[in-house]
Amino acid sequence: MTSRQFPSSAVLEETAKIVTKGRATHIPHIVRVRFILLGGKFYAIAGTERSDWVRNSLRQKRVKFRLQEYVWNVRVRRTNSAVRADILEAFTKKYGARVVRDWYVNSPVCLCFTPTGPPKKRAAVRGENEVATTLSEWQALNADYYRGVSTAFDSAAEEYDFTISNNYINTWIREKSIRELLHLARPQDVLVEIGCGTGAEAIIIARKVAKVVATDISSQMISLLTTKIRAKKLERKIIPLLASAAEVSTVSRILDGQKPRIVYSFNGALNCEPRLANFVDGLHSVLADDGYFVCTIRNSLCLSEAVSHAAVFQFDRMAPRKLQPIMVSVGGLDIPSVYYSPSAFSSFFSGKFKLERLVGLPSMLPPAYLSDYAVRFKRISGLLEKFETALSDHFPLNRLGDQTLYVFRKT
Repeated sequence: MTSRQFPSSAVLEETAKIVTKGRATHIPHIVRVRFILLGGKFYAIAGTERSDWVRNSLRQKRVKFRLQEYVWNVRVRRTNSAVRADILEAFTKKYGARVVRDWYVNSPVCLCFTPTGPPKKRAAVRGENEVATTLSEWQALNADYYRGVSTAFDSAAEEYDFTISNNYINTWIREKSIRELLHLARPQDVLVEIGCGTGAEAIIIARKVAKVVATDISSQMISLLTTKIRAKKLERKIIPLLASAAEVSTVSRILDGQKPRIVYSFNGALNCEPRLANFVDGLHSVLADDGYFVCTIRNSLCLSEAVSHAAVFQFDRMAPRKLQPIMVSVGGLDIPSVYYSPSAFSSFFSGKFKLERLVGLPSMLPPAYLSDYAVRFKRISGLLEKFETALSDHFPLNRLGDQTLYVFRKT
């Protein structure tokens, strides 16, 4: 395989993703590395031979090498010192002498990744608002909304943890949401999660309560969570269940009629549930009397989004959520999602639940897809975080966040 057979736009990328699996856990492990292409083979230099991606690669021998939307299955081997010297020279030409001197000149490990065939092309993982499909185009191809959504989240499963954990705002929202939930939870509680994804929240929360029933519409998300449960020996603490939000009543079979005191749903899973009224009815039937429903929902008006775009003179992008449903990117595939104002979302719960708390997440920090702004301007972000802690649950900021955290109580 020659260099001419590699997509030039991909080869010019600064970094590539190497996808391995944990040696003991079998959980996907993804890293970004600098690389060069030489003689139809990829090469990467590691800082230490004890890095997990290095040990995983050498143990498994065959891994995935990803550039943009191109994925190669590759064989892995360690190079000798002579080849390593050639690779260092190639790295210097691509990245500059300073980068090589600071990061690689004393590195003992150089790995060669040999493609076993042409790359497979799959949708590139993009930012949430970086979509390439209109609503009408999506509807023409997807007669079944649930199937289209589950396919998108299936495609996102392998890289989902990597994507979330490398986004500062998403991580901040997750920590804040879990903290709010645990204020209400008791050690003896059995909780139900709607839209668990790969189970990152469920694993943290399950260690604080008796049990979590974790539901999701994506079979690949549930499969990955099941792998994590075995690896972390949490079989008695987490029960995975393939179900849409509107099918919440099915958890009654899992719990033998026991009613959970808390049901929760984070990261906007309910923005992708077209039968919200059915969900609320099912939620009311399974939740214990005086029980709580805690959720985060993407908001139809985000103050920090408008301010962020205005600050860089992108006035045409200040209100991208004005028209609903909105197309969003999940795992590289686009799906329609409905964002709600606090009053519109709360109306679905009227008569059956009482709204006890609203929190903007975040209200002043930029939304997750603009997380780079928060990282770039750390001093300003640090100051805004202090204001978030003090004011994000107060009117009007509690109604103007990227997401809104709701605490409902069953009446």
